[in-house]
Amino acid sequence: MHDEAVALGAIALTGVIALAALIPAALRIAIVPAVVLELLFGVMIGPQGLGILAPSITLDLIAELGLAILFLFAGLEVNPRDVRGEPSRLALRGWMASLAIAGVLAFGGQALGLFPAAAFVAIALTTTAIGALMPILKDRGMLAPPYGPYVLAAGTAGEAFPLVMLSLILAWAAGFGAQSLVLIAFALIAILVIGLAGRIRSLRLPPVLRDTMTSSGQFPIRLAVFLAVSFALFGESLGLDLVMGAFVAGVVLRALMPESLHHDLMVRLSSLGYGFLIPIFFVTSGMKLDIAAMSDAPLGFALVPVFVVMMLLVRGVPVLWLYRHALPIRQQIALALHSSTQLPLVVAITALAVSQGAMPDWCSASLVVAAVITVMLFPALASLVARREFSTPF
Repeated sequence: MHDEAVALGAIALTGVIALAALIPAALRIAIVPAVVLELLFGVMIGPQGLGILAPSITLDLIAELGLAILFLFAGLEVNPRDVRGEPSRLALRGWMASLAIAGVLAFGGQALGLFPAAAFVAIALTTTAIGALMPILKDRGMLAPPYGPYVLAAGTAGEAFPLVMLSLILAWAAGFGAQSLVLIAFALIAILVIGLAGRIRSLRLPPVLRDTMTSSGQFPIRLAVFLAVSFALFGESLGLDLVMGAFVAGVVLRALMPESLHHDLMVRLSSLGYGFLIPIFFVTSGMKLDIAAMSDAPLGFALVPVFVVMMLLVRGVPVLWLYRHALPIRQQIALALHSSTQLPLVVAITALAVSQGAMPDWCSASLVVAAVITVMLFPALASLVARREFSTPF
């Protein structure tokens, strides 16, 4: 009986992963990205749905690896030559403005008794799902200049800086002094390793990377996974979040790899990541999403549209103000919508807040459902607004 349940669970898991990729590809008018379908299918086959599959140690381990690979991609996509200068300056200023707006809205909402854990809510509102957006932006030809560097820089800020703030909040809860020193030490080590990777790039290792890229050994792919796991676990061992370490690993790998190999590496890693590991992270997250808790709370479902609007205000308003001289109006609106698209970090931040006892399950579920709506709605709206600005048909 146990073996039959395991087999049924494996079939259900692999089946929904395949369907999540097939449906958007087959129905070209569909605006629902695969990541949203993966979450919804996770709810469907999970304990709150059909009960076919439940979270387990094995699934959680694969899901954590998928999360690490997702943020490894985000770090890999950051090309300092593309985003430095004005894109980086505007991204930093935009995120700081987002933090200020998020603080006002989150602590105001907590004061009104709408939701608890204002600090965690504020950080979640300042995130951007650049990792989830990347395949959408690539498919729609939106990564080329001038728009590409701005959206990459804004997305990077929306992933890196919330992680720093999250670490600071956890440090404050743990006594601040020691943990803040750990955060500074991690940042210094990351900078040192990135610089070292740049120097190694000129040694004999790049030919090895090139020669083994197409061999059965696949050394560059194994190196990428090793770096993602090592940095993620190193960050976790220091009390930081897993995704921060994985993001740094991506930046390190970018500095290490010759530019001529970057495309081949991304193609092969995408097969492993988007084909298997990352979908399992989102399906597992859907299985853990406590939708039932939302119905038990008076404001559980009512807060979902409120959070969606807050996400748009927090990340979108600064873009419309700061980028008014940098981009045409249609691209400004598209960037505001892309910057307001959230999900992976919202899932990670709310899960951490729940585990810390700072946020109830219903609030976490409301935030995640709101983030799902942003992924379903905002990129599609951005494409409609800016479709005439790009040569690639949507």
